[in-house]
Amino acid sequence: MRFKAFIILSLFPIFLFSQGEGANWYFGLNAGLSFKDGQVQPLTNGKITTIEGVATISDQNGNLLFYTDGTEVLDRQHNVMPNGSNLKGNVSSTQSAIIVPKPKNPGIYYLFTVDKPDYTIPKNDPIEGVHYNIIDMSLNSGFGDIVNGQKNLPLQTFNPGSAEESEFKSSEKIAAIIAGDCESYWVVTHFTNKFYSFKVTENGLVTDPVISTVPTNIPPTTRDDGANKTAIGQMKISPDGNLLAIAHASTILGNGPRDTNKTNGKAFLYDFNDDDGTVSNERLVLDTAYPYGVEFSARSEKLYITNNFYKPNGVLDKSELYQFNPNSANVSGTKMLIHTSSFTAGALQLAINGKIYRSGYPFLAEGHNAVSVINKPELTGNAANYVQDAIKLPQGTLVTLGLPQFIQSLLKNDFEFENLCLGDQTDFSISEDANFDSAEWDFGDGSTGTGLEVSHTYTNPGSYTVTVNGYINGIIQEPICKQVDIAENPDVLATYELVQCDIYDNDGSDGLAEFNLQLAKDPITKGNTATQVFFYESRTAAENDVKNSNSLDNVFSNTVRDQKVIAKVTSFGSLCYSISEVSLKTKDGTDIYPDPVSGCDLGNGDAEFNLDLIKTNIVNDYGLPSNISLTFHEREADAALGLNPLPATYLSDPRVLYIRAESDNICYGSGSVELKIGSVPDLQEAFSLQACSSQFPVQIGEDLGINSSRYDFTWNTGETGESITVQQGGTYFLTVSDKELGCSREIEYTVSEQLSPEILDININAELASGQVEIIAEPNGDGFYSLDSESGPFQTSPIFTDVTPGPHTVYVKNENACEVISQEIFVFGFPAFFTPNNDGLNDVWRPFSIKSPEFAIQSIFIFDRYGKLLKQLSPGQGWDGNFNGNPMPSNDYWFEVTLQNGRVFKGHFSLIRSNK
Repeated sequence: MRFKAFIILSLFPIFLFSQGEGANWYFGLNAGLSFKDGQVQPLTNGKITTIEGVATISDQNGNLLFYTDGTEVLDRQHNVMPNGSNLKGNVSSTQSAIIVPKPKNPGIYYLFTVDKPDYTIPKNDPIEGVHYNIIDMSLNSGFGDIVNGQKNLPLQTFNPGSAEESEFKSSEKIAAIIAGDCESYWVVTHFTNKFYSFKVTENGLVTDPVISTVPTNIPPTTRDDGANKTAIGQMKISPDGNLLAIAHASTILGNGPRDTNKTNGKAFLYDFNDDDGTVSNERLVLDTAYPYGVEFSARSEKLYITNNFYKPNGVLDKSELYQFNPNSANVSGTKMLIHTSSFTAGALQLAINGKIYRSGYPFLAEGHNAVSVINKPELTGNAANYVQDAIKLPQGTLVTLGLPQFIQSLLKNDFEFENLCLGDQTDFSISEDANFDSAEWDFGDGSTGTGLEVSHTYTNPGSYTVTVNGYINGIIQEPICKQVDIAENPDVLATYELVQCDIYDNDGSDGLAEFNLQLAKDPITKGNTATQVFFYESRTAAENDVKNSNSLDNVFSNTVRDQKVIAKVTSFGSLCYSISEVSLKTKDGTDIYPDPVSGCDLGNGDAEFNLDLIKTNIVNDYGLPSNISLTFHEREADAALGLNPLPATYLSDPRVLYIRAESDNICYGSGSVELKIGSVPDLQEAFSLQACSSQFPVQIGEDLGINSSRYDFTWNTGETGESITVQQGGTYFLTVSDKELGCSREIEYTVSEQLSPEILDININAELASGQVEIIAEPNGDGFYSLDSESGPFQTSPIFTDVTPGPHTVYVKNENACEVISQEIFVFGFPAFFTPNNDGLNDVWRPFSIKSPEFAIQSIFIFDRYGKLLKQLSPGQGWDGNFNGNPMPSNDYWFEVTLQNGRVFKGHFSLIRSNK
């Protein structure tokens, strides 16, 4: 593993702080700090309101690019990016977001968000876990925006086989560091007993993580346990990429929403391998605690942790700040108390000036108006010089729990460089922090050098990994590496005319107007999206503004007709520039006021409008040139300046949209269009129909009752017409479309086919004086049964007892009563046994008499078990158990009865004699 530092957008001359990406902080309630040019100054222009996590990013010169609380992302003008709202983070997540550039892709950034895995979120609003978004700074007139289709993309940071993990998805922790190759990044999250490391390379994000399992499991708090304390606490990777520290405010499940046990938290230290992204070697640093903030010093030689103490009733008592030596064999034994406060523990964050800042506020307060600082975090104990409330913030801004976080390796600076335009002599120098006696350099293009200060001229543009082997007292130290980007001066147009329609003020002929200067960007850069353009009123002002921090606002009002401004074009993240002259001209514009347009009511007062279709109709109706470009805007000022154009599919209530027309990037005209709401009738959205099998085919759709001449009807069967006939049950969809508006509504028809019951078999037990009949059927629902009457009464049991011998009819129906089915049966009754002992009971065997003459007995034959005929009986005659005057023994005997109608019944019975 190598010791390294990295500056992602590194094309800048040497000044005191090279890590300009961390120069602007926005946090808390509209709070902010600037770290530019060695000065720490409060900022009052922030528009973020967050309880905890936040992330910001600036360019290498310290100029703000954008910032986020994890739910929305704001550009450098402090406006929410057009596609930058409804992100999946949470303002109460400890580390709700982090921003990572895409290597070797200037202007492209990955924005990671982390939700709050909390029980307070309703079950119908699931916990979102970790997501990522891709931001392209060339979008939105150079102010940046989230790329369409690259928003809220989920990352799997849990075991999908676990229902509990799938519900909570992650903790509130995320951190990032430069990888061992000095080109890519590791983004690390934690959940339960695993760390998930995702790699960001020049080819994009590798979504298959490296997973490290550690001994201690931190279970997610269930929804019934109260606030999810196990997710709370920061996680940081040391700037040298070798260590990872993590704070868990709690490590066990709570005892419900009123749980006041806040002494089971822990803090751990691990080894981090920046080559393969693995985490290992767990060490307990702090126990029986409620830790929150963690941070390493710039040299990774000190670790700081904030910890809360609570009274038995769960009320905050105090907080403490500790210092540890993370490189000790016994880290927990190096604990030193730095400060005790009545404030909450708060976040810790290393800044580009090498100091560590702390947030927090008094108990029950909404925030605090100052930030505390560790001035010399590399020194031991009180020498670290902690100052409570060191930086006072202006009225109207408040510090809460969170501070912005960064890629940790951006916060360490071991060597510096300047002059990075192609053809320049690039100068390198070892920083004072490194303390090297001598150094050997590898410039990444096959060339080398020696010395604490060296120079090298690159012959080709590109990204080069520069590696330094430093020596202290003749002993080689671990290598240091950074990526250096050598850029060419962009290819630009020498002059360009930016034309604005002079129709937005009271004097349309004075040649004065408001211009969106960024509309000149694409023409003068020849469509090069990897460039930035800064505008000035003179060439001298452009050349003297080295960091491009004093350029004109992009919305500019000219003061004289045909005024010229200077466009300074740089490759994104570079100070190499080319100059173009832009003339600001005005012209009369064409009025474009089409007839009102109706959209389709979505049922909530809004309608969906196809703006591309509206554009096509306007071009055709007005006979506009084929190369015309039309955009729609919610504000007239935006239309005038070409800002915030609306997407092709636009959802809105009734309103007026403002039109901007351009031709060959020149203002052509303007106007407005009124949006109205149109709708199909308020039709029932779903119908349910039940029909018996015997009733098919059935007709559906005939009950809509609307004017069929105005609407088109299309069924999912391919048929057209208001109604159709269906042959079987199923789900059918009808789309009703307004022929004039194009609005449509879908109606669902659910047709349930009710099956009739089916008789499978009938069991007749006739070996009793009163027979038993069991109907075996498939009722296709709840079955009901009747004997000898189709009108009932019906019973739920399929068994009938005391059934007299003779003919019967059984009936079966189900709860749908679609159809009653029936089957005729005949019950032939006979005794199962007889006892010829002359006691007057069962002395002879004879079949039971049948009252119906139709079923009178014609003949009866008695056989032994071998089929020998023993007796032929006449109707009404019984067998006394004798054969040829001799009593037959106890045994089973068989009979055959023939009825007058020709039906034959066979069976057997038992002859039983007493042993007495």
